[in-house]
Amino acid sequence: MSGQGGQGGQGGQGGQTMRAWQWRGPDDHGQIAAAVPTPAPDELLIAVEACGLCGTDLRILAGDYGHARPPVVIGHEFAGTVAAVGSAVEGYAAGQRVAADPNVYCLKCEWCSRRAYNLCSMLHAVGIGRDGAMAEYVAVPARLAVRLPDAVAPALGALIEPLSCVLHGLERGGVEAVGQGGGWAGRTMAVYGAGAIGLIAVAVAAGLGLEVTAVEPLAARRLRAEAAGAVRAAERLEPSARFDYVLDASGAPAAVVDGFGRLRKRGTFIQMGVAPSAFEVPVNPYRVYENEWRIIGSNSVADCYGRALALVESLSGPLSQLVTHTLPLAELPRAIELMTDPSAVKVQIDPRL
Repeated sequence: MSGQGGQGGQGGQGGQTMRAWQWRGPDDHGQIAAAVPTPAPDELLIAVEACGLCGTDLRILAGDYGHARPPVVIGHEFAGTVAAVGSAVEGYAAGQRVAADPNVYCLKCEWCSRRAYNLCSMLHAVGIGRDGAMAEYVAVPARLAVRLPDAVAPALGALIEPLSCVLHGLERGGVEAVGQGGGWAGRTMAVYGAGAIGLIAVAVAAGLGLEVTAVEPLAARRLRAEAAGAVRAAERLEPSARFDYVLDASGAPAAVVDGFGRLRKRGTFIQMGVAPSAFEVPVNPYRVYENEWRIIGSNSVADCYGRALALVESLSGPLSQLVTHTLPLAELPRAIELMTDPSAVKVQIDPRL
């Protein structure tokens, strides 16, 4: 069960302690007092000002996310202010606003050489494999940090990570702007789930010129999908509906099963939602062969964080509207409950509150 309590940290930044939300095992998590990290020579210590809660976090807390190992402080969508700079770091100073790619990759393995940093053989992602940003402070390698433009507030900076995930997903799926490369007019996409990832996917795909249909059970979120650029938002699709691209942003087994049956010839299915790890869906190899379908998986950021940073300011209007709730760290159980509330899209934690 979730709860508060825990032991105070030892050592750390001048022996100081901080509040943090630690996951200890399936459905066992709570607020603790932890040592403020001391940044390594190549690291920044960031005072966290915004940290988003997402579906991956919920899977971790439930004990159904294979990459996570307890105990760990969760939180990987974050932004804040540099509080301290490691002795070998150049180009950063205390007081600067920053965000950071949460994937701490090695730059030495095959996958890093292919710029698939999210698949690094020695990956230790912030909030998953090493302590994250659901805390007052987080330490990250300076090479993963980016300076935020003055116009980008921390709440918006924390959305760079989910935006980069969407850019990676569309890139994996070969989605291009109409009239560019292989892009052709009249392309269609169905996006299952109108949470934060789904709404960002709707906005970006619509901006590329695709006709986007959102599939979402909650009426309030369907309205948000239409505002983000969907030509249509429906609770369910008619039996004959088919699309060039189907993107699952929900992870819901029923959505995945339905989505697999919605591809046109040469259609592409993009799995972005974090489905239950034990869930399996039957796939007919003959139909894959006959229709030349592509089934694509996409997780995390890969090498798209910098591209998302370049776009975030121009998308500040629609992105900022995604942040519907900001809560203090102690109210994280309420934040979890809000994830299923029709009024909520992106719930963020501000550890300063």
